Amino acid sequence: MKVSVFKQLPCLLCVAFITGTCVDRTKNSEIEIAQAAPNIQENIVFPKNAGVIDVTAPKYGAKPNDGKDDTQAIQKALSEFPNQGRIIYLPNGVYDISDTLHWPHGKRYSSDYKRTILQGQSRDGVVIRLKNNSPGFQNPTKPRPVISTGFDPKLDPNSEDIKASRVAQRFGNSVRNLTIKLGKNNYGAEGLNFAAHNQGAVRSVKIISEDRSGTTGLALTHGEVGPLLIEDVEIIGFDRGIRTNTCINSITMQNITVRDQNRVGIFNGGQVISLEGFNSFNSVRAIINGNNPHKGCDPGSTLTLVNAKLIGHGKAKNIPAISSAGFLYARNVVSSGYKGVLANNAVRTKAQVKGSKIEEFTSRPIISQFPSSSRSLQLPIKPFPKLAWDDPKKWVSVEKFGAIPNDKKDDTAAFQAAIDSGATTVFVPNSGNFTINGSLRIRGKVRRFIGTSGLLDGKGEILADNGSEPSLIVENFFIPYNSKLKWKNFANRTVVYRSINNLILESNSTGNLFIDDVSVIRQVRFLNSAQHVWARQLNPEIRTETNVLNRGAHLWILGMKTEQGKTKIKTTNGGFTELLGGLIYANGTNGLEEPLFHIVNASASFSGVADAYFTKKNSRPLWLWVEETRGFQTKQLTRNQIPARMTTNGHVLLLYTGFDKQPNK
Repeated sequence: MKVSVFKQLPCLLCVAFITGTCVDRTKNSEIEIAQAAPNIQENIVFPKNAGVIDVTAPKYGAKPNDGKDDTQAIQKALSEFPNQGRIIYLPNGVYDISDTLHWPHGKRYSSDYKRTILQGQSRDGVVIRLKNNSPGFQNPTKPRPVISTGFDPKLDPNSEDIKASRVAQRFGNSVRNLTIKLGKNNYGAEGLNFAAHNQGAVRSVKIISEDRSGTTGLALTHGEVGPLLIEDVEIIGFDRGIRTNTCINSITMQNITVRDQNRVGIFNGGQVISLEGFNSFNSVRAIINGNNPHKGCDPGSTLTLVNAKLIGHGKAKNIPAISSAGFLYARNVVSSGYKGVLANNAVRTKAQVKGSKIEEFTSRPIISQFPSSSRSLQLPIKPFPKLAWDDPKKWVSVEKFGAIPNDKKDDTAAFQAAIDSGATTVFVPNSGNFTINGSLRIRGKVRRFIGTSGLLDGKGEILADNGSEPSLIVENFFIPYNSKLKWKNFANRTVVYRSINNLILESNSTGNLFIDDVSVIRQVRFLNSAQHVWARQLNPEIRTETNVLNRGAHLWILGMKTEQGKTKIKTTNGGFTELLGGLIYANGTNGLEEPLFHIVNASASFSGVADAYFTKKNSRPLWLWVEETRGFQTKQLTRNQIPARMTTNGHVLLLYTGFDKQPNK
C-alpha cells in the first residue's frame, strides 16, 4: 500500500470508544481446544554464521536471569539494523526490562519500523518481563506497550515521525517464540502493540499479566494495521485480550486462547478479522464485534469466526458469549456458562441464535446465483506442519559450497551442492543478495530450506522436489519486488511455504501444500486436481493477471487481502475454493471490468469478504464481484447487490455459495 488513508477519509476515526494445535475441525459434533502450546519441543538455535543478532553477545550485553535491567542491551540490538531483515535473537532466560522495546527508527517514510524480527529460542524458555511498578506504564488512559513494532512511544504523538509510522509500510515485522510478561502494578501497560503490513506475524507467543492488570494484551491499533498473521498465541489477564480500532487492512488469526480478561477477550473496533480455532475462558464476553453492541451502530467491523469454544464462569451467566453490532459469519461455535452464545445487535438484521451453539450463522442473508447449498463449502481444515529444529551443528550454509552474496553471479550450483550434501537443514545467511539464474531442486534429505531474511533474486526457478523426508518447509526469504525468480512445487510430499515476501508460485503436485504469511507479486497457480492446499494470510497484489488460479485443486484460504484490479481468485476444472475472510482494497485503475471472483464449472464459497474504496483520480471500485458459470449459463453478482459497510465506502459479502452439493471429505 502506498498512500495513507488517514489523509483521505475520516472513517479511520471510527476507533473503539468502548474502553474496553490446529486439527480437522470440520465436524460439528465436537470442537477441539486449540492450545497456544507448540505441538513440538521448541529449541530454535541458529549457527554462528547465520547473520542472526544475539542480544547476549558482548557487543550488546544482555544477561538473562541476573535480575538486572536488560532494556538498553536489547534496544541497542534492535536499533542497529533498520529495514535490514535482521533476526534479533534471545536465548532462553528471563530478561528484565523497565521501558518499551521498539523497532528501529530508520529514516522517515523509508526504513522506519520495518523488516525486523524478534525471535526467541522457545516460547516458554524466553521471558521478557516488565518490572513491577515501572514508571511510564501507570496511566490506563495513555497505554504504553512493553514491545512496539510500529512506533516509539517516547516520541511526541503529534510529531511527523509518529505520523509517518501510521502509514502501511511496516513490512516484514515478526515476533516469535517467546513470552511477554507484565510484572505487578503496571496498569497502563499493553503487552505487545504489533504492526505489520503485507507479510509479518506473531507466532507462538504468550502474553501474561501477573496480576491481571494492564489495558490490552495484544493491541492491533497503531495506524493502518495488517494484513498480518497471529497464530498460536495465548493471552492471560489485561482488560482486553486483543483489541483493534481501525477499519483496514485485515487480521488473520488461528489457534488463539484468551483467559481471565477484565472487560472482554477480543474487541474488534472496525477491522476485518478471520479467526479459526479460538478459545476463551472468562467471566466477561469472549468477543465484542463492533463499536457499540448495545445500540447496534457500527462502522463495519467484520468477523469470520470458525471453530470456537467459549467457556464462561461467574458473572458470565448473565451475558452472551459474543456481542456483535457488525458483520458476523460464525460456524461451529459452542459456549457454556454464558446466558447464550450470541447477541446480534446489528442494524438491518433480525437474525438471532438461541441457545449455546452455532452450527452456521450469517448476520446478513446468504447470496447465491444458481441453486446452491445453504451452507458454506466447509473444506477440511488441516494443521499447518511444524518440524523439530535440527542441532545447528547439522545445518549447512550455501556459502560453504561457494555461494557469494552481492556479486550478481549465479549461485545455483553452490546452492545445489549444499542441498545435495546430505544435510537436513540448508540455510541462506543474511549476508547479502544471492542470485539464482538456473534451476535449483530442493530434494534428498532436506526438510528445512531456510533464510535468515536475506535476499534472493534472479531469473531462475527453485523447485520443491521429492525427497527422503516426508515434509519440506521453505521459510524466511525476502525477494525483491521486481524479481523474476519463480518457485515451483512438483513434490509428492507435504510442502510448506512460510514467511516469504514477493512469492511467485506454481504447484502441480499431489502432495499437501501449505502457504503461510506470504505476499505475492505474480500469479499463484494450483494445477493438480489431486492436490489439497491450505493458505492463511495470503496477500496477492497483482495488476496484470488473475491473482490466484485454482485449476481443479481443493483450495482453503483463511484471510486474504488484496489490491489493484484483475480477478483475485479463479476456480475452474471442477476445483473447490473456500475463502474465510478477506479485504479488497480497491485502489486499482486497470482490470476493474473483470470479476473479483470467477467460478467456471467449479465450486466455491466466500465468507466475510469486505472491500474498502477511497476515491482517487482515475480509480473506481471493483463493480463485478462474482461471475459464475454452470454449463453454458453465466450469471453475475455486482457490488450494489451486496450489503454496504458504513466505513471505507465499502461493502461486505458475508456468505456466497456457488455449488450444489458438499464435496467429499
